[in-house]
Amino acid sequence: MTQLISKQVPLALKLDTEAVFDSFWSEADQVSVESVRNLSQGLTGWIYLTGSHGSGVSHLLQACSAEALNVGLSSMYVDLLAMFQIFKSCDDDASAVAEYFDSLECFDVLVIDNVDAVIGQKFWQEQLFYLLEKLKNKPNACLLLGAHILANDLRCDLLDLKSRLKWATGFQLKSLDDDQKSMVLQFKANRLGLTMSLDVANFLLARCSRNLTDLNDILTDLDVHALSSKRRLTIPWIKSILHV
Repeated sequence: MTQLISKQVPLALKLDTEAVFDSFWSEADQVSVESVRNLSQGLTGWIYLTGSHGSGVSHLLQACSAEALNVGLSSMYVDLLAMFQIFKSCDDDASAVAEYFDSLECFDVLVIDNVDAVIGQKFWQEQLFYLLEKLKNKPNACLLLGAHILANDLRCDLLDLKSRLKWATGFQLKSLDDDQKSMVLQFKANRLGLTMSLDVANFLLARCSRNLTDLNDILTDLDVHALSSKRRLTIPWIKSILHV
């Protein structure tokens, strides 16, 4: 059982190579981003980062782990939602889960995503709590936690876990208005080497999903088709590609 899990874990925890600090539009969240960046450099502390789905929480968590590795620190990015699915598919071997959590305390920078995945899972809450207790006694611990729910609002069966999570300094990514989303679209298009005017960005917001994850997927699709248009995005061309 444990051997099967060990084969699946690396794939689940593979970092997105595009999820780096430079590819995150940070103008609305400069303090949060700078704090996470400082943690990636080994500056001791605990951070609990929240935001709505698609706001970039996972992006920043993966960026933190990647940057820590770049500067020579040991780092591990853990997606609790992915890990829960892996262990569940293996009949939730309790000893394997406990062994996995025990292995996490040794990293210079530990990044744990989707903390809210432990809601309703008391055993997993206990394992996370035991890990945090160990890190509490580690004077140079660098811990970054990510979730879509504020620590105070987590429905934990284990109240001590909520108490420990609230020890972390909390940051919440801001919800962006349409003007800011247009700037994000232009920023991301520019990183892809595409030319996008404000009118084009506003057109996409008016005709497509306003969810940033969906918009990013649309940009990726447009990038694939843009070679023949010399990388300049126009409204008529986008209509022909997206049929909107």
